[in-house]
Amino acid sequence: MKNIEILRNKVNKINEDIVNLLIERKTITDELIQEKIDNHLPVLDTKRENEIIEYFIEHKKELNPAFIKKIFNLIFEEAKRRYYKLEQLDSIEAYLKRKPILIAGPCVVESLEQISNIANLLSKYGIKFLRGGAFKPRTSPNSFQGLGDLGVELLYKAARANNMFTVTEVLESEQLERNYDFIDVVQIGARSMTSYGLLKSVGYLTAKTKKVVLLKRGLSATLSEFLQAAEYILQAGNPNVVLCLRGIRTFEQIDSNLRFTPDLASILELKEKTGLPVIFDPSHSGGCSDYVINISNAALQLGADGLMVETHDRPLESKVDAHQAIHPDKILDIINL
Repeated sequence: MKNIEILRNKVNKINEDIVNLLIERKTITDELIQEKIDNHLPVLDTKRENEIIEYFIEHKKELNPAFIKKIFNLIFEEAKRRYYKLEQLDSIEAYLKRKPILIAGPCVVESLEQISNIANLLSKYGIKFLRGGAFKPRTSPNSFQGLGDLGVELLYKAARANNMFTVTEVLESEQLERNYDFIDVVQIGARSMTSYGLLKSVGYLTAKTKKVVLLKRGLSATLSEFLQAAEYILQAGNPNVVLCLRGIRTFEQIDSNLRFTPDLASILELKEKTGLPVIFDPSHSGGCSDYVINISNAALQLGADGLMVETHDRPLESKVDAHQAIHPDKILDIINL
């Protein structure tokens, strides 16, 4: 019995050490989180969390891998409580319930100065979703393809500095994995709507956190094909899908000034066929800044849950889609519709 008491005392000492170390760890992580917020850097770092877990599973064979994973996940969750208290943004879900949903920003992130100027202007009008491309699917391989990972980081910095969420397109699942904590809303573009492997991968990657996925209709996709594409994401475990109509290619483009045919009537059908939010892109559907306000008005009148509008602080100097971008100040005309 005496030996049992000695062993219990040793365990009690270890328990005390464990708790003290956890307190010390939390103090340091609180400071780290505050530092990241002050510098507009992503607080959440799922890649690092996974690396920590994998390291100890590999090097501490004495413990069950499932036990190691469970313990560290609990530690990470406790550390992030401070983040959720400090973060000034409401949940994305809360803003998606406010109609109309307004997403705005440039077609592509060109520099920190450019995206910061645009974000600052948009935030003054209460815009919470800042869009900006970093991985651009261009018809010509010689066209500007975006800044890649750097573009996503710049978008995030500009958004957080102005209390906004980020919206950006990914072309490959690896792009999302590398930048997961920088992207608040994952956009799947029109050209990727039928990339079913990408749809499934994005669905699985976002299933745990339920990160919002914005899916754009393909250039020539039927509504049935559009809804089936959304189903790939839904069946992978993520119910947070937003459908975006962005104009379709028809015979009108033979002699029309419009870049695409605005698929406005599709708003009515989609609202009947699905409970998912349906937003409209007046910039791509017309391809001309002169039509953006009127098309936006039509979309909202037909029941669209929101709009996704291309804005640029110097529209004519935009590296991509200059003809369809409007100045951020024009957003006020849309808000007042």
